[in-house]
Amino acid sequence: MNPVIWVVSSPQRLHGEAAYFHHLMDAGLDTLLLRKPGWTAPEYAALLQSIHYRHHERIMIAGQPELCARFGLMGLHMSESFREECSATALQEYRQRRWTLSTSIHMPVSPGDAWKYLLLGPVFDSISKPGYTGKWSNIHAVPPGTIAIGGVSEHNIPRVKAMGCCGAALLGAIWTHPEKAVQTYQTIKAAWYHT
Repeated sequence: MNPVIWVVSSPQRLHGEAAYFHHLMDAGLDTLLLRKPGWTAPEYAALLQSIHYRHHERIMIAGQPELCARFGLMGLHMSESFREECSATALQEYRQRRWTLSTSIHMPVSPGDAWKYLLLGPVFDSISKPGYTGKWSNIHAVPPGTIAIGGVSEHNIPRVKAMGCCGAALLGAIWTHPEKAVQTYQTIKAAWYHT
């Protein structure tokens, strides 16, 4: 599996957010995960309508299968609770649609073979959530398809690679200074490839 660097959308509304997404994708962003806790489907749809359709094939969306289908997105991300409530029939339907499926895990254990990617976190102390302490920075083996999330930066991404992760998901590193989003993304991606 090729290494991947994801950017997770800010949980808060950002002025000009779609423009930041466009700049990141034009700079080569592998995958954007739209995850806005508490948002309704119409709010997600409005944001997706503001993102050029050429970028939709690199967007994962959290917990909104209807929008995944409607906008022709890359795939669907499921939280642990969404995954536990998802029926086997629905999961099979998503797989038949050839969506990329990912899910969050909080232990380095795979919840099954339906998932291309597993977001394991928090790996390091969170940048965006003070007091959210990392738990997995010292492990040496993770399930296939694991992407580290939580406190990932240019300084610790070599550790992510050493853990056996196939990539990392960036949140706080990007949105702490959104005006530097592209530069930060490129610096972290370069650090991955140069270790």
